[in-house]
Amino acid sequence: MSTSSLTLTRPETSVGNSQSLSNVSAASISKTRIMQLTKSLYQTDQQAKFLHLQAEVESLLQQLQTLKQQKLTSADEADSDSHDAGLQTSGKR
Repeated sequence: MSTSSLTLTRPETSVGNSQSLSNVSAASISKTRIMQLTKSLYQTDQQAKFLHLQAEVESLLQQLQTLKQQKLTSADEADSDSHDAGLQTSGKR
């Protein structure tokens, strides 16, 4: 009767590979986190620029509307003045 024994040994490389995978995983997570932070900062910067431009556009639009209103008011006054002048001239005949 022969008995064979089976022994299991853990290769040293599997421990090394495990640590290697752990390091790669940590590096990957770190790189991902850095990318997220960079993206977040980039988005914050872009959002600030967008809000600044939006405020500038609103300011320019308001200035344009004010100028249009002034032009209309001036045109109405000019029409009124020319109408009054016409009435004065026709009354002198």
